[in-house]
Amino acid sequence: MSFAPPAGIPIVMINFFLISSDLFSARFFMRWFAVILVGLSLFSACAPDPRLEPNNIFWPMPPDPPRIKYVQSIYTEDDIGRVYSFKEKLFGKDYTDNMSRPYGVSARHNKIIVTDVVVKNVLVFNTDTKRLSFVQSAGAVRNPSAAVTDVSGMIYVADAGSGKIAVFTPDGEYKTSFFLNDSRIVALAINESFGRLYALDRARHRVIVLSLEGQQLFEFGSQGDDNGQFNIPLGIAVDKQGSVYVLDNGNFRVQVFDPDGKYLFKFGEVGDGPGLFANPKGIAVDSDRHIYVTDAAFSNFQIFDQQGNVVMYIGSLGPSAGQLHLPAGISIDENDRIYIADQFNKRIQVFQYYKASQ
Repeated sequence: MSFAPPAGIPIVMINFFLISSDLFSARFFMRWFAVILVGLSLFSACAPDPRLEPNNIFWPMPPDPPRIKYVQSIYTEDDIGRVYSFKEKLFGKDYTDNMSRPYGVSARHNKIIVTDVVVKNVLVFNTDTKRLSFVQSAGAVRNPSAAVTDVSGMIYVADAGSGKIAVFTPDGEYKTSFFLNDSRIVALAINESFGRLYALDRARHRVIVLSLEGQQLFEFGSQGDDNGQFNIPLGIAVDKQGSVYVLDNGNFRVQVFDPDGKYLFKFGEVGDGPGLFANPKGIAVDSDRHIYVTDAAFSNFQIFDQQGNVVMYIGSLGPSAGQLHLPAGISIDENDRIYIADQFNKRIQVFQYYKASQ
C-alpha cells in the first residue's frame, strides 16, 4: 500500500513534518536521558557508600592471643548505618552531622553520647535506629564537657561553663538542672546500685556525690598532692563493684576510692614510658576491672590491671585506624566495646575488648 498525500499538499511538505517529528522525539528522549543521569549522579553522591574498615588490627601482636580489636571510626551517622530516604538520596540531609571537636563520650544501651566543645552541643548516636539526634538545650547548656545516661535513659550533661548538671529526657528534651555553686563540672559517672551521680569539680578539686534526683549527699577531695587530694582532676569512672576511679591530671596519677569516698590506693607518675602519664585525659573500666587511661601527649591509651600495673598501650599519633590525635574522653559499654573521643581527628574510635576465655 502506498501513501498518497491529500490533494494540494506537496510531497516536500509531508517529508518536512515527518523529519521534524523524528527530531522532536530524539530531543525529548535525550533530555530525559540527561535528567536521569543527573538524578543517578545525585543519588550516588548524596547516599555515601559504607566506610571500608580494616578487620585485622589487634593488640597485642601475634603470637599472643588478641585482647583488643579495632572495630571502626564514627565520623557521622552514616558510620552507624544511616538509611536514606529517596528524597535524601537525591538532595542530601537537611542538617550537618559532622563532629568538630568531640571531647566527652559515653556509651550505653545502644546509645553513644558525645559532647562537642566547639559546636557546644550534645550528640546522641542511636545504633538501634541508625540515627543521630541532639539534646534540645535551648540555652540550657553553655559548655558541655561530659554526659552520661542512667538505666532509664535520662541524660545528665556536665556544663563546665555554668557550674551545673543539666538533665534531659531520653528523647533529648530539657527537664531540669542541678546547680553546684562555684564549681566547674568536667566529668560524670553513675553508680546505679546506689543511685548516685558522681560529679568531678575541676575548679575546687573535689568529687560531689548526688542522688539521681539532684540532692547533694556528700563530697570528698581537696587541692593538694596527698592521698585523697587532687590537682586538676579531669576524669572519673565507677566499676561494677562500685569503686570510684579519679584521674588526677595535675598529679599524674589515678586514685581509687570506695563508693563512699574512702581512699584505697593510687598508681602512676609523670614520665614518658609505659605506665607513666604526661597529659592524661579520660578514664574507664571494663567488665574485668581493667583500667583504661587516655593520654593526649602520647596519643594513646594505656590499660592497667587492678593493682595499677600496665598491661599494654595502644595508639600513636596519626589519622589512620588505631591512631589518635589528642584523645580525651573514653567509655566502655556493657558489651566491653571501647569508645574514644579522638578530638583532632574529629571522630569516635571504637575498639573491642576480648576476655581471656574468648
